[in-house]
Amino acid sequence: MTPQPTIGFDTRGVNRLEDGGAQSEPLMKALYCGFTVQLPAMAVDEILATPAKKNPRRENLFARCQRLLASGQCLWPPHWIIKQLVLAHSKNASRFDWTFLPVRARFYERAIIDRDFTEELCDQQRNEQFELEERYAKVWANLRPKLHEALAQNPSLRPTDYHAALALATLEDGVLWGVGQEIYRYVAGSTPSEADIRRFIEACPPFRAWCYAFVMSWFVGSLRPKMPDDPAPAGRNDLMMAVYLPYCEKFIADESSQATSLRGIATEASINCEVLTFDEFDAALTLKG
Repeated sequence: MTPQPTIGFDTRGVNRLEDGGAQSEPLMKALYCGFTVQLPAMAVDEILATPAKKNPRRENLFARCQRLLASGQCLWPPHWIIKQLVLAHSKNASRFDWTFLPVRARFYERAIIDRDFTEELCDQQRNEQFELEERYAKVWANLRPKLHEALAQNPSLRPTDYHAALALATLEDGVLWGVGQEIYRYVAGSTPSEADIRRFIEACPPFRAWCYAFVMSWFVGSLRPKMPDDPAPAGRNDLMMAVYLPYCEKFIADESSQATSLRGIATEASINCEVLTFDEFDAALTLKG
């Protein structure tokens, strides 16, 4: 039997399914019959952070997730996936194959089904989400004036798009390799050479997507020229969803800055995943129907 195509949903995609109510039922049936749903644990964590005062919204979203699991599975959070991939590679680089690492998060699936969480956990998750987003944005914002000063003598070197930023990041001793080396060192306790991290990035698409997401943050948060009408950039969680792209043939990111960023990452990192907004995906199924 030919396996069904895989599709991942960002938190906003789950929200759009829920907002559609009865009108979402044909789409839900199409998902049951035609796709294997990859539900990111990061999306589950974001739903968990929904305040109690917004109930029954949170309960309805978890019920929607439970329905999606009827034709799919949860995937562990990005940091867990990256940690396990690095550890597996550090133990035996010659036999490393990222596709052999199981990433199904049955713990999350059971928690969704049993509603196994407390209000204290929800409050903690919400506080952590806000803190991580704020700290992440501040890192890149604080770096901007330093890079601006460094580029002041030669403004033509400032990249104006993500592709140009990657050209800088992939030079010898470039940011991409430095990010990869630091993440690897943090997990494995040893720092690979630039040649070794290049090979690992090439051999491991989820790790490659993670590193390319950091370069996207570097470009958008610290390098890209600011314009008065610039839309709000994709945040930390939005970009870390890139780790899930290699596990999906389609990924629904229902926010323009996130969708644009993830498309750029998928293209530049040579990851075969089509990033769609919810409306694009819905329209494509409607036309096929």
